Amino acid sequence: MKKALNMALFLSFMITIMVPVTGIHVHKLAATAFLLLSCFHMMTCRKKMSGKRWLLFVVILVSFGSGVCGMVLDRCPIILKIHRGISIVLVFFLAIHIFVFHKKCMSSKRN
Repeated sequence: MKKALNMALFLSFMITIMVPVTGIHVHKLAATAFLLLSCFHMMTCRKKMSGKRWLLFVVILVSFGSGVCGMVLDRCPIILKIHRGISIVLVFFLAIHIFVFHKKCMSSKRN
């Protein structure tokens, strides 16, 4: 179950960041799926939630919220620039999160 959830998270994240290839409509759908899967992932792993992981979840919510605001207020390009900046930071945070998770999983399988 957790492996399927993690793979679905990874797939929706990859589709979300491929905006130039997939288009904005697919980006919106994948971002919504990613947000919902992130909420479900957070609920399943809530016992292990540290401050850094809560910060990661807040950044995901802020990125999603700024994307929705940019969609609604399309005449204000500063919101989309803020969304793009937050999303770039989010990619780095998620890469670190995945790296640490993968490192812990591999070290536990060796023992």
